[in-house]
Amino acid sequence: MSPAETNIMASLTRENKELSAENERLKLENAWLRRKLFGVSSERLLPEKDETPFLDGLAPHASAPEPEKEVQTVAAHERKKAQPFEYEVIPADAPVKEIIITDPECEKKGLKPFGFIESERVAVQRSLLVLRYKRMKYNDPDRGLVVGPAPGDFFDTPSGKTKYDASFLAKVVSDKCEFSIPLERQAKMLASSGFHIAPSTLGYIVSMTVSSTLKILYERMVSLIRHCEILHADETHIKLVEKGRKKCRQAYFWCQMAGVGPPMVTFHFAPTRSKDVAELLLGNYSGTIIRDSYVGYSGLACEAACCWAHVRRKFFDAREAGYLHAEEFLKLIGNLYRIEQVAKTRAEEKITEAALFQERRVARRESRIIVKAFFDRCRQVAEMERPSSPVLKAINYALNIEENLEKFLDNPKLNIDNNPAERAIRGIAIMRKNCLFAGSETGGQNLAIILSFVETCRANKISFRVWLEDVLRRFSSTPAKEIDSLLPQNWKPVASPLD
Repeated sequence: MSPAETNIMASLTRENKELSAENERLKLENAWLRRKLFGVSSERLLPEKDETPFLDGLAPHASAPEPEKEVQTVAAHERKKAQPFEYEVIPADAPVKEIIITDPECEKKGLKPFGFIESERVAVQRSLLVLRYKRMKYNDPDRGLVVGPAPGDFFDTPSGKTKYDASFLAKVVSDKCEFSIPLERQAKMLASSGFHIAPSTLGYIVSMTVSSTLKILYERMVSLIRHCEILHADETHIKLVEKGRKKCRQAYFWCQMAGVGPPMVTFHFAPTRSKDVAELLLGNYSGTIIRDSYVGYSGLACEAACCWAHVRRKFFDAREAGYLHAEEFLKLIGNLYRIEQVAKTRAEEKITEAALFQERRVARRESRIIVKAFFDRCRQVAEMERPSSPVLKAINYALNIEENLEKFLDNPKLNIDNNPAERAIRGIAIMRKNCLFAGSETGGQNLAIILSFVETCRANKISFRVWLEDVLRRFSSTPAKEIDSLLPQNWKPVASPLD
């Protein structure tokens, strides 16, 4: 064969390899897209599809095509104008609960009131109602005209005529941040009950009133988390509206969660996912962070333990793409999780966190053997796999962070994965589908403050709405040295005036 023919053959061989690799990549991409569109989102290992034919007469019928929907356009001059910011009239048929406020000194003197000063505020009990406060007026010979004290509340104006009760504020904030009901939708729901309150008013309640009140508690909880020996860290995205830009930009909620001790979760809103944010949040942290392999955390001086759930996900995706030999790695990782579950079940009988650590210490002796077998098998298979194989990509991912994946074996306080933080940010993913975006960086941080307490209450198995209503009532009367008593993990409820 001549040199020219040899060059042509080499060129064709190289081109054939490139086309084969491209074809395999497209197949994997197609399989991934089909799984996202038509498959289940669970990562549980399920049996292969049953190809048994249907019995006669039971085969599913092809569904008829949906008719095309009409698209209507609205002229710019026909669009509804924005509602002005104002306080609306309370409906006349709304249920009312009257609360009489007397002056203790006048009562002791046996003085009889000759009238009262009246104010109203919207509240929530089992349903919307109006609290009608009647502050009795007295003609005291010693003090002159005396009026019963204003109904105590952090949001009271000097006259005591605040428009909304703490119970109403707690309901609005809980519906938005805990149950992802947008303020526009809440305004429509309130209007259907006769209470016409503008969405801008509800937005003011969430951002300027409740969030600014909780900021002191939030900063205290941030400080406590950063003093924890172990914490979980993760981040998730949300769209951010910026003035002067036609498109939304990508912003992020950074999650930090206590890995030991009482459950605490905080979120920080940032317009980027850069290393600078990680350095700002955790630059002075000296404990151990359980995280994924995101490069943004790589510059931190603290210890890092990586997440086995992320490793499992890589092999699971490879198996779903048709590489069935990835299942042997999934079984090894599954054995690690079974050992963790057994240790947790044994410790639940003793309740204490120390019991869990002791059970893990014993159980993870077996885990050490499985982890060694896992990485030995990774190195063996890596030599046989093609460069484009998703199994090799999963193996390389695991081998690159091998040292950090083994950290949990030596420290029973470390969780095997970062799933607690991932569960904490799951609510934000739901909110993205309902609320769509953050209106500003300030609004994003206000939302982060409230979401921190939503997830901390959930982790401590208490009602966020009940906690928030109680804290709003007690905040201004709680001494600074006792502020920790209002944090969800330390909170003890007191009777509400509506009970």
